Amino acid sequence: MRIACVGPSDSIAVMQEAVERYFPDVTFIMYVREKTEDSWEVLESCQREADGILFSGIGVQEAAKARGIVTKPYAHIPRGAYSLMRVLSEISRSGLPHGRISIDVVLDNVLHEVIREFGISFDKIHSMPFAIHRREDDYLERHLDLYHSGKVDVMVTGFGSVYHRLSGMELPAFRMYPSALQVRETVERLIGMIDARGLRSAGIAIQNVKLNGISQDSINQYDDMKNKGRFYLELLEYVRAIQGSIFNFGKEEYVIFSTRGVIESEVHMDMFRRLLEWGRRNNILFASGIGIGGTAFEAEKSARKALSNAIRLPQGGLFIVNGDHMRGPVGEEGEIAFRTRVSDEASLRASREIGISASHVEKIRALMDKTGKDTFDSGDLAARLGIGERSARRLLKKFLDSGYAELVGKETAHHVGRPKNVVRILL
Repeated sequence: MRIACVGPSDSIAVMQEAVERYFPDVTFIMYVREKTEDSWEVLESCQREADGILFSGIGVQEAAKARGIVTKPYAHIPRGAYSLMRVLSEISRSGLPHGRISIDVVLDNVLHEVIREFGISFDKIHSMPFAIHRREDDYLERHLDLYHSGKVDVMVTGFGSVYHRLSGMELPAFRMYPSALQVRETVERLIGMIDARGLRSAGIAIQNVKLNGISQDSINQYDDMKNKGRFYLELLEYVRAIQGSIFNFGKEEYVIFSTRGVIESEVHMDMFRRLLEWGRRNNILFASGIGIGGTAFEAEKSARKALSNAIRLPQGGLFIVNGDHMRGPVGEEGEIAFRTRVSDEASLRASREIGISASHVEKIRALMDKTGKDTFDSGDLAARLGIGERSARRLLKKFLDSGYAELVGKETAHHVGRPKNVVRILL
């Protein structure tokens, strides 16, 4: 395992001593950046060369995230009780007047708790907890303003560059360093995150893609063959980008093998959404289901289940099944997440009494939770569940007949035909 450490030189020295003592089997790569706002400059190298990133403090971490994208597991070493107790001890031994202090980065609740436990009384504490919108120079200026106006005797900072600038002016400044115990605790947590991500990414993912509406009419056969060829070329580009393998499964269906880490990534999802949009613009509609599992058999079974939901959508779409959880249509306005295997007694009882599957109960409950509404007509419910309006009417009737819904009105018809029932679902 390789972990990148990012921070100013004095913090890096403390971190290096601690990690070499506690984690001899882990390779740590040190990236020194004296100012927090420069930490983003090493992000690309960190993520190319290491499995995770250890930032020396929250300021370094948030500055990197503000100007770059962190894709690897990461953590920062907090300036908590250990760091604060050590610097307060140093202040008390210094012999300097310290009735009034200014202190940055540390959270107020931690500050008050440590001071109470440490038994030091201060006349005045000017606290400046970390805030994302503040620059390092903002903290420096605040410390200087307080000192030069005679409001503080000593200044405490968690920023390396602020400390060095205050010390260079020969002012009474003290530095809060990361403690060895905090380094060890944070690295242990980061290693757990890296291991978990490795296990998660190593799962097998299978994606089924099925073309919709390719006509068998001999008049349109040429156009259908041309559209199928265009679609296959676009699909090949997608498969190449996600480093997968593709197999033709019947005339209009394809199976793609990949890994969970790649296929669940935001980059992959964005690529597939663009492929769906391209198909809709060119009237080449298709549905897709992704299954994730520990074995190819589990993944393929889940992919079939996901595809069976996606093919009901008139404009095509994508569903994902992972174990007992399904979500979809992914990236669409009506996306919901729900369980496919239900053990909750209330849902099972509702399933039996309504006469529908428990997963249907969960799907409708998830729809209600997401939309914040419980009242539907057949057209609205059909559109949101990706089913036909006739199926939606039958579904609403089952809810009404079983007492799990009530009729609250009728929608005024603007065309020939009966007005639609407006039903409140009581789940």
